[in-house]
Amino acid sequence: MKLRDTSASTRRHIVIAVVLTLLIAMTMTAAFGSEIARLASIHSWLPWPDRQVQDHPLTPIIRGILRGEYGEQPAWKLPMLVNGLRKEPKTATISAYCSQCCDGGGQYTRWGSPVRRGICAADPDYWGPGSVIWVGPPVNEVLIVEDTGGAIQGPHRFDVCMEGAHEMCREIGISETIYVPLHRVPPRKRWGEKPEGWEPPVWCTPPQQDDSA
Repeated sequence: MKLRDTSASTRRHIVIAVVLTLLIAMTMTAAFGSEIARLASIHSWLPWPDRQVQDHPLTPIIRGILRGEYGEQPAWKLPMLVNGLRKEPKTATISAYCSQCCDGGGQYTRWGSPVRRGICAADPDYWGPGSVIWVGPPVNEVLIVEDTGGAIQGPHRFDVCMEGAHEMCREIGISETIYVPLHRVPPRKRWGEKPEGWEPPVWCTPPQQDDSA
């Protein structure tokens, strides 16, 4: 009799634990949704995605920013990532470079900016200077297109700047990962010089969507 009571008590405890876990998960999901809704009210063009976003690769990035895990971020980054929740991840081929090693890319980009973390090279036939993408593992960074390269050809080929991380360059080699196009600037032949103080836009009106890449 005692054994049956113990078993019943254990089952009750398991049920209670499962219910509490589900409630906590639902609360966290609701909190995330309400925060995205708040952002959408600030940036009126940001729609709530028409599908579940819990499995989107940008979701943990957005959550981390909202929790302050990445420190202070520029004003353009969060709304651009939220907008990216509407976009399907694509497959990319990536390599890596830095100024002093790897493929010897030099100290300045085609756009005239210093080589540094947070930028990448892309094919200028598909991406204009100032385009923004998110690249998945092992990079896991939001990158601004500021450079090009002779071997970087095609809409889904990127060379990621890993300045100061030579070993990461070696690890990446030429590999496949996922990426999400966040902001696409139309391609142009002449890039000129990067304007002083330039940053990606914080949109007040719906951006021109071009997902052809």
